[in-house]
Amino acid sequence: MGEEGHQPVGADRLAVAGQALRQADWTAPRCAVSRMQASSGVWIVLHGAVLVTAGPRRVAVIVEPGHPARIASLLMSAYGLTDREQDVTRLVLQGNATTEIATALHVSAQTVQQHLKSVFDKTGVHSRRDLVGKVFFSHYEPRVRDNESRALAARPLRGEPLVRA
Repeated sequence: MGEEGHQPVGADRLAVAGQALRQADWTAPRCAVSRMQASSGVWIVLHGAVLVTAGPRRVAVIVEPGHPARIASLLMSAYGLTDREQDVTRLVLQGNATTEIATALHVSAQTVQQHLKSVFDKTGVHSRRDLVGKVFFSHYEPRVRDNESRALAARPLRGEPLVRA
């Protein structure tokens, strides 16, 4: 996906546009959202919104890189984590200790450890460090590599404002 020019309408954009049209309440339109992994491995988020115009019904679809906070629940669901395991994982990724997680979730430290063991089993890691590394290399590292190549090519970096001459 390039920043310049028009892109052909792909099935992903059509699906989000259709979702926006189906759920549109023409007095208060809502935004349809879809997250997907591009062929490059980078996660993207698609937003579809019905345009309120006097003419024919139209939909705008915005494509943006998927910020980890927006795709975290999707990724954790892909591993089959329960809601509570997802809560524990989010707190681990934020750097919280077992006692802090237990306090935040109103459970015992032993319960947190049991949830962590289950998270490790489901994600194929053996420690908190491995879990953080898996998230980094799966989701942050591709963006870092993309920005490295953009910087070398004197192109705008992702996540920064586009500066026009």
